[in-house]
Amino acid sequence: MIELATIAQIPRFAGISPDGHAWLAEHSLRNEYARGEQIFAEGEPCVHFHLILRGTVKISKFLENGRELILDLFGRGEAIGEVALIDGAGYPANATAHEDTVTLVLPRADYLELLRRFPEAPLAFIRDLIMRMRTLSNRVHDLGGGGVEYRLARVLLAFGRQSGSREGTGWRVPVQLSRQELADLVGARIETVIRVFSKWRKEQFVETTSDGFLVLDPGRLERMIHNLEH
Repeated sequence: MIELATIAQIPRFAGISPDGHAWLAEHSLRNEYARGEQIFAEGEPCVHFHLILRGTVKISKFLENGRELILDLFGRGEAIGEVALIDGAGYPANATAHEDTVTLVLPRADYLELLRRFPEAPLAFIRDLIMRMRTLSNRVHDLGGGGVEYRLARVLLAFGRQSGSREGTGWRVPVQLSRQELADLVGARIETVIRVFSKWRKEQFVETTSDGFLVLDPGRLERMIHNLEH
């Protein structure tokens, strides 16, 4: 069972009535995953709704050559695997805890009952799904266009806007990614990613920190993306 106060603070459930919040609190469970632990695997039957309460989840697929392609990183307040939950298909990708993570878990039968019982719930969920589809469309666009520097800049900008905090005139982005993970995220070779970050560090533009990245000049990041697009 999840505390009612926790349910009420989740933006995803903001449009649901107090009775709906109470119902969710009664039927939801809490799962904890250690860093690197798999939450679900591609092709497995989708039997639970997962919403991240704390931590970060990596969504990825393995290509025929065995290489991992990171599709996205999901953070606090975001749901994972929801489309498969609705259409009853298997999970379309793998979900792994990128750091120690806690999720709200709702069995599929209860998820569908929530949609039937509380008329306002489907609208709130559809809105979130549309936003996720737009994000995925942007990711596909990013992977298909521009060079590695452009794609890395887009990733840093997205993470900065989503979870970054101001530090002086820069952004602190608390998303820990190895060079290999960054390469998997933007569809590039690790050697190329290392060269780009070495260049940025020498230019005192981006620094790697123990908890993620420090973008020293966010305005320059936006200008770089604009210039590489035109």
